[in-house]
Amino acid sequence: IHAIQRDAKSMMLKLIDRLENYPDARERLRAHLADKEREMDRAEKILSDMGETSSGAKDSVFSAMGGTMGAMAGAWRDDILQSSMLTYGLANYEIALYEALIALAGPAGQPQAQGPLRESLSEERAMADWLHENLKPTLERYLELSATGRQAAH
Repeated sequence: IHAIQRDAKSMMLKLIDRLENYPDARERLRAHLADKEREMDRAEKILSDMGETSSGAKDSVFSAMGGTMGAMAGAWRDDILQSSMLTYGLANYEIALYEALIALAGPAGQPQAQGPLRESLSEERAMADWLHENLKPTLERYLELSATGRQAAH
């Protein structure tokens, strides 16, 4: 989960600066960066309580993947649409991952991890809900900008 959070954070950092025509999305992603920091802190605490550390190799690979995806999307004519769907998909992947970790924590002898994992799950659900609720308005804004010949990609 720590590596996945790095991936998401790297992707969001690349995306945020490009969202000049989508200020609500830019501000929501900025707020979610704080969620990511808390989620990574929780993951590190859980690992520490288990006598483990995050995997530097996984963190590096996933961070590079997120940065690459974020940079690639910037070159697409429909950047905002692709990025919205990628971010929504990633948030739902994280939801599934947190649900799995919560289910596994008890049998793994780590019931104390369930509370922090539930907090992170709640943050990811809130982001996924926001993305879902704002997909149609984002599409409409994209179409409006495109129809008037303005920069619509981001």
